Amino acid sequence: MSGTEEEVGGQPVDEIAKIAGPIGGLWVAYNDHGISGAAFANLTTFARFREEHHDRTGRGAARTERMPDDLFDAIEHSFNTGDRSSLTFDLRGGTPFQVAVWQACLAIPPGTTMTYADLAKAVHRPNAVRAVGAALGANPIPVLIPCHRVLRTDGSLGGYAFGLPIKERLLEREAVRAAA
Repeated sequence: MSGTEEEVGGQPVDEIAKIAGPIGGLWVAYNDHGISGAAFANLTTFARFREEHHDRTGRGAARTERMPDDLFDAIEHSFNTGDRSSLTFDLRGGTPFQVAVWQACLAIPPGTTMTYADLAKAVHRPNAVRAVGAALGANPIPVLIPCHRVLRTDGSLGGYAFGLPIKERLLEREAVRAAA
């Protein structure tokens, strides 16, 4: 991806950049395999994000002031269109079930939503609705893997690891863009 993955003491190190996200700053971790993490910069510090990223991936991370132009452009395109197809993700560390759920989220068209039950059916586990919710709660790349597009069967927002007001703002933003 970036050709910039470093090694420290023989161990790979992801890079982390802070970029403008759709509703505020976003920490984005990446390496040669793809985007490996993201978090809302107004909700977590760089140090905490780096620590959580390490705990999840087992890899260290170093801050960079500028990510590669091609990656930045692909992320910007995804924010402007809702289309995530030009992004690559490093989902190592997720269970096969979690990865299937996260990939199914990527198939939800921008400006639309899906229910937890429909997502469970999409990953061929129709009785695993709660497990789908848990997998979404463990999504390591929020916003870019659009778990915010998943709602309860009754149409209510359900949960969101970063709070329902953020989920609501993301959905409103996508709806406006889709209507334009």
